[in-house]
Amino acid sequence: MSTANLLAFEPADASAARELAAALSAAGVETRALSDELAAPEASTEAVVTAGAIIPLLTPAAAASDGMRRAVSLALANGRPVVPVLAADIAPESWLSVAVDHDLLVDIRPGVTGPAVAELARALSETTGKGRVVAMLNIKGGVGKTVLAANLFTAAHLAANRSIAFIDLDPQHNLTQYFLPPAERNRIRAANQTIYSVLVGSGPSAAEREAFARLAVPLNRSKRAGKPRFELITGDERLFEFTLDNRSERQRAEAFARFHALIQVLRTRVDAIVIDANPCATFLTRLAIAAADHIVAPVRPEKYSLTGLNMLEHVVTEIRGRRLKPDEFSVLLNGVNDRVRSRAGEDADAATRAEISAAPFFGSSLLPEAVPYSGALKATPSDRYAVNPINVTAMMRVASREVKASLAGAAAAILKRAEA
Repeated sequence: MSTANLLAFEPADASAARELAAALSAAGVETRALSDELAAPEASTEAVVTAGAIIPLLTPAAAASDGMRRAVSLALANGRPVVPVLAADIAPESWLSVAVDHDLLVDIRPGVTGPAVAELARALSETTGKGRVVAMLNIKGGVGKTVLAANLFTAAHLAANRSIAFIDLDPQHNLTQYFLPPAERNRIRAANQTIYSVLVGSGPSAAEREAFARLAVPLNRSKRAGKPRFELITGDERLFEFTLDNRSERQRAEAFARFHALIQVLRTRVDAIVIDANPCATFLTRLAIAAADHIVAPVRPEKYSLTGLNMLEHVVTEIRGRRLKPDEFSVLLNGVNDRVRSRAGEDADAATRAEISAAPFFGSSLLPEAVPYSGALKATPSDRYAVNPINVTAMMRVASREVKASLAGAAAAILKRAEA
């Protein structure tokens, strides 16, 4: 869990940093300083990834600092909010200017005034929220990730009264197709209310940041008053543009900042934000991994399961710039007790569990809960208008009591680990 905010600055800017830290302390904002540790990778890594938010002091010295670059990059790659403070002019084309979100920037060049401190305190307060971000990921395809995500967190919503927001970050937008019929999907896309409109920063398809709070489509449309939210930021096939390496560094940084702005909006109103990401390593994968508090890797009982997990671990380590901790990760077996497979004479369930349990990293991340094979968990996108989209899920259809109980148990275990 995150602790105090972290004020990152270069030794040359110590005077301005001390003044700002004192003003924040007087305003009741808990802040600690990070200066000399910027040059020490291990110390700065631990400080950054456990901070509430990072406050980089923007100056020419900071823009020229490898330590500052590492700290800001690490924060962005590990889901830590970055609220920049401009203490002196820096070149617009510098990496630091490109990397930070200028919509959050607080200008103290005229001095550390009361209004500037109040603006910074407000910006920092808006980065907090109860919601935890869970990314459903596996570099290997065919593990049932999308339908499992939909049904797991429907179970959390129905069985435990949890408020859930889905983000469909896969260009194939299967999660959106699972819940919504074509006519509704087309209407939402035409209104520029999909995740694509969040990621593009300009042009006719872009959504204003003020509209982010209104983009989610309710999936549980029952008339019951006071029900928790259950909603979806819809996918869009145009996301494929972000899987190609043809956008500028500034465009990618803007997409990154806008995605995290959406996450912050959702954190304030739901218990969990569930990201369904594409099964490969692209910019979209980076968005999901960087935003996630917890990563869930569904695997099917088969001999290639550990290979897919090892690939995922390498991708996460590369993106986050550090090794993942076991409690930041869960492995969930999906499709166990398949009688067709067991007749072949091999207990694939037990073999897969034993192989993963013996792996140095994944052993402690493998959940004891598992989801049994069930026809009710096959991908069946809606092809008609569903008055209440939640009705297409196994929890609301004809799934067995065993399947429903396993989904509720696995969802509860995942959210417990994510909230620890």
